[in-house]
Amino acid sequence: MLSWLKHIWSNYRDSQEIFKQTKPEALLDLSREVRALASAVNRFCVNEPQLRTRLMKVEREMQMLEEIIERPNFRLVTPEKRLQLRENLIESREHLLEAVKEAPTASSLPQ
Repeated sequence: MLSWLKHIWSNYRDSQEIFKQTKPEALLDLSREVRALASAVNRFCVNEPQLRTRLMKVEREMQMLEEIIERPNFRLVTPEKRLQLRENLIESREHLLEAVKEAPTASSLPQ
């Protein structure tokens, strides 16, 4: 009986954590963060037109995603799809953070 109750409680806590991570507000914050990172990387990569084009596309897509998330009918999207969206946004954020790390410095002189 006790193990059954622990199992039920564990499942409940897991579902609440997933719900918290996939709330529209949380996804909106992630989207804004990805857009801000894309904008920052875009400012650093002046000499790479292909990368800048991709980054501008990412910024536009994040803006469109934010508009979609803000709609009331976004709450009808299944939790599985929202979780997948969250994972994709986190992956995009990681790629952009790597791009920031690899961005050339503005000056060759040590600061």
